[in-house]
Amino acid sequence: MMQRCKWSEESEMLQHYHDHEWGQPVTEDDKLFECLTLELFQSGLSWRTILHKRENFRAAFADFHINTVKNFTEEDIERLLQDAGIVRHRKKIEATIHNAAVVAELIAQHGSFLQFLTQLPESQADKQKTLQKTFRHFGMTTAESFLEATGFIQPSHDENCHAHMS
Repeated sequence: MMQRCKWSEESEMLQHYHDHEWGQPVTEDDKLFECLTLELFQSGLSWRTILHKRENFRAAFADFHINTVKNFTEEDIERLLQDAGIVRHRKKIEATIHNAAVVAELIAQHGSFLQFLTQLPESQADKQKTLQKTFRHFGMTTAESFLEATGFIQPSHDENCHAHMS
């Protein structure tokens, strides 16, 4: 039996995410925004909780279309706070809308969200600090998780995991 990181052993969905998504390069702007948002919502919760609600998040946040989410209104916030299929946390919902506007501005400045991310500082800590300063409700750990998930830094696989780099 193939060994994986311990966190991925709880469900087939986590195993699939571990083996086929985590650490793989993400290049499409809306998909990068989705990853950013899901990592933000994961803060303080298990990744299992977020991954199992991912389809609900996609429906609630217009498939993470940046230009749609940035225009969400107070009515949308109230709708989302009633949606039992997602994590109903006002500050995280408001941060997502704010961050969509930030990403839209970064796209206007850099040509794409991906281009902004490829221009982050060299060191991992500086990358994390830049993301923390750029996005709302985004700490150093969340920034590290986002960078790992999207392939910008090497994921931290358990030593006994088949994907661990010696």
